[in-house]
Amino acid sequence: MSKLEKLESVSDLGLLVSAIKAEMVSSIDQELALFELTAAQYRVVMILSDNGQTTLANLCENMDCDRGAMSRLLCRLEKKGLINKHPSTEDKRSVYLRLSDKGRAFLPNILPKVDAVFNNALKDFSQEERKLLRGLLLRFFDGLKQDRVEIEET
Repeated sequence: MSKLEKLESVSDLGLLVSAIKAEMVSSIDQELALFELTAAQYRVVMILSDNGQTTLANLCENMDCDRGAMSRLLCRLEKKGLINKHPSTEDKRSVYLRLSDKGRAFLPNILPKVDAVFNNALKDFSQEERKLLRGLLLRFFDGLKQDRVEIEET
């Protein structure tokens, strides 16, 4: 039995969550390799799909990524023709990022691949267990966010 299967302490839960994230990213990278897209690039595409547009700063905050790494990632997406940059009309220093027509057309190709990763991981879960897992993870996530806000306020 591995250390991750034992979960003897609360800190072991952090190891499990970290291992799950690493495996999830690796699986998504593998599924999207055919499209020459990474999990991180996919995430940007989805954020832009959901929000319509955003800025580099907002992406860095949402993805917990430094500006340099995010700029390189965005350059690769722009070279692939999946995103466009548009200057802000309010602030000439700001640039908005949006999905290009090609990026929007790309979504129906990549969404089933990512869905397949999660469907495979959840194949032995009932619908009730899936709902329970989602609810527990959201509560866990909210607890982490609340804890961070309380630390920042002190």
